[in-house]
Amino acid sequence: MALSSSKHEKFYETSGSGADKVATKDLTDATAAWAVEKAEGCSKYIGDPILGPIVFQLQQMQDELDYLRTEISANKDKTTFPGFGTSGSTALVGNTALLALGTSGSTALAGDTRVPAFTADDTSVANTTKSTAITFGNFTATAGGKGTTYTLPITVTETSVVTGKGGGTTTLTKTATLTLT
Repeated sequence: MALSSSKHEKFYETSGSGADKVATKDLTDATAAWAVEKAEGCSKYIGDPILGPIVFQLQQMQDELDYLRTEISANKDKTTFPGFGTSGSTALVGNTALLALGTSGSTALAGDTRVPAFTADDTSVANTTKSTAITFGNFTATAGGKGTTYTLPITVTETSVVTGKGGGTTTLTKTATLTLT
């Protein structure tokens, strides 16, 4: 991203022969006066009700410029580039093949690979054993007037086995359709 155009103009020139070139004597006098004032903490300027706030803001801008110079230098002064690599811990070049699609749990699966039912057991309730199965149906796309709508049916079945007096098995099945637009 390119920098935007600057909005400031130089107060004076130190070279050339134009009318905007500062006289060497004037610049020497201003430099000497600044050295004296700076040695006293700019007390005359800061104490002035009109110049004080301006000098304060100039100092704020100078502090900001110093900070920016530090940040720019941290990047500009780098002598090496970390380089391109072939693993997750290094930057990869644009044409690096990331993964091969496969059909097993140890390889990335293609987008049309059927996801098997997920089963989880929860035995945290006393005298109850629960088993939950989550089944995903086929992902579908339907074109309509406002674009394509994508749906994914999900079925959750919970089976509870209650032990002890009044024991038995109960099954609860709930189905939902996730709609993505």
